[in-house]
Amino acid sequence: MPPKKNKQPKELRTFVVEVWGEKLWTLNKERTIHHMQRAKLVKEWRDATATVAIARKIPKKLKAVEITFTPHRRNRQGRADTGGHFPVAKACIDGLVDAGILWEDGPDIVRRLTFEAPVISGESKIIMEITELE
Repeated sequence: MPPKKNKQPKELRTFVVEVWGEKLWTLNKERTIHHMQRAKLVKEWRDATATVAIARKIPKKLKAVEITFTPHRRNRQGRADTGGHFPVAKACIDGLVDAGILWEDGPDIVRRLTFEAPVISGESKIIMEITELE
């Protein structure tokens, strides 16, 4: 019987998606806006994320991922808590599903979602780092 070969651990691939948008909104703000205004914001971020992910040629149907989400704000006005931009993150993850990058966004696929503190960069954008786990 031949000796067993040591399997090398799979190198984790990380993909970066940088998406610019007109308006980053927070969970607190979402509680106060009209549902149609919210739907418009969600659609803008969702569609923009899908477009960027496809343009970046991220592989389709990743099996399991962890996502690090970093919001960038124009200024300190209305500065959010670290997890305050959850509604934007959810819209962007849905955009990854729309683009076919993720099969779905349940816990079997998105194993971890980490929020970085908002960065004051002079731009309204998000950066998502998507690390393939399997």
